[in-house]
Amino acid sequence: MQTIIKNGKIIDGSGKAAFAADIGINDGKISEIGNLKKAKAKKIVDAAGKFVAPGFIDIQNHSDVYWAIFDSPQMQSLVSQGITTVLMGNCGASLAPLISRDALFSIQKWHDLAGVNLNWLTFGEYLAELSKRKFGTNLAGLVGYSTLRRGLIKDNVRPLKNEEIKILNKVLSKSMEQGAFGLSSGLSYAHEAIMAESELNSLAQTVKESGGLFSIHLRSESSELVESVSEALELVSKFGVNMKISHFKAREKDNWHLLPQALALIEAAYQKHGNIHFDVYPYDFVWQVLYTYLPKWSYEGGRNSILNNLKGETQRRKMLAYLASRNIDYSQIFIASTAHSLNVAGKTIGEIAARHGTTSEESLLDIIENGGSEVLVFEKNLDEKQVRELLAHPLGMVATDGAGFSTSTQGRLVHPRCFGSMPKFLHLALSENLMPVGKAVQKLTSIPAAKIGLQKRGQLKKGYFADICIFSADVKDAATRENPFRFSQGISYVFVNGEPEFENGNFSASSAGIVLKK
Repeated sequence: MQTIIKNGKIIDGSGKAAFAADIGINDGKISEIGNLKKAKAKKIVDAAGKFVAPGFIDIQNHSDVYWAIFDSPQMQSLVSQGITTVLMGNCGASLAPLISRDALFSIQKWHDLAGVNLNWLTFGEYLAELSKRKFGTNLAGLVGYSTLRRGLIKDNVRPLKNEEIKILNKVLSKSMEQGAFGLSSGLSYAHEAIMAESELNSLAQTVKESGGLFSIHLRSESSELVESVSEALELVSKFGVNMKISHFKAREKDNWHLLPQALALIEAAYQKHGNIHFDVYPYDFVWQVLYTYLPKWSYEGGRNSILNNLKGETQRRKMLAYLASRNIDYSQIFIASTAHSLNVAGKTIGEIAARHGTTSEESLLDIIENGGSEVLVFEKNLDEKQVRELLAHPLGMVATDGAGFSTSTQGRLVHPRCFGSMPKFLHLALSENLMPVGKAVQKLTSIPAAKIGLQKRGQLKKGYFADICIFSADVKDAATRENPFRFSQGISYVFVNGEPEFENGNFSASSAGIVLKK
């Protein structure tokens, strides 16, 4: 036998309580579960007093668009928290298929495109290129609708013609044949904000026919939350598509009262149709693109439209009036990163405004105007009680909505969820009695595996791939807003396809993650 994990408390991912057993690993898969005290192996791991669980599956991940799969392929911030598989291509943006060069502009709000050169066009070619490389986690991907749309009509912002919709559906269908697990849409972003109902309907039907997942970033998470949830659920009702709502929440205190109504709609849709879930991260502050604070008319058309509107005196005045009309304390928004070097990362907009003798609203516009395509910020605008409610909800899965970074990442701050989401959630389950640990692990493993359609992953079963996380009862996160580059505590071993990727604080050079195809 290659490896034996002995004396551990097995949490198999099914939702059941922990039980005592040993696990044998051979050729990357689980070969035995039971009493292996007398068995021999090349490597023996003593998990006495610890939990042994399936590797965690991050169903809402952005390691592609943050360029982490190329800059930090070991995916240290993810592996160190027990994650063994990630689903990328969320929120409407993916790295393939590339109908034209313009398709790549869908990711520029997350990563500067200067100097980027790619050697693929189709989704199949993209997966083939990734398969030549080594990664710390397994990679699975969705097709981003903004990537499709911008590849076809470039920087134009308009409803698609019927023939154009047919072209995109053909490309989507082909991409799923080549290994994509489904489609994502980011309805709040510039190039999807005017997306017509006919486009959504056609896409949902194609995803349903291909047996894929539709991951939808709602059009609004604030004042129009209920309407946005209803729009998404209409697709489930009409087409029976397998749907996941991304990073579900109610943003801004004035809108917290809307969450129960939105949640009730989701529950009713699940009872009637099934196939509807959401993911949530265990933090009460967001990490988002700064331009989304602007009125939608100002950014329809992308960055060029924003810059033109900022230069027009009348338009700028209207933007300031809109910002002033909202009950948001812009002074407390914390700048995480900009594409251009402005020396503002790590400062609040209030601090920047005071330094320049202007208002927070004016400083917000100045930062968008001069910060380049990527300006990302933190804002504490979620209700912690609601976050816990969503974490504990039967239809909720836990995800990072982040990417795989190393501690040597330079020039930016990242959300601590990139380093601490799973341990923080497990800490809530184990130390604050949020839910039984067996149920908590199920949310991280078998539920997302089934939602995505992963084969032989997400549970500890004989014949399943040996993606395994060993953690202690005192597991907890360590990353903070000011210092996000800190690994969590209590994760002792992480195996990916049978190889020890993380062992007592040390990373392996094996990088045993593989590219997964639908």
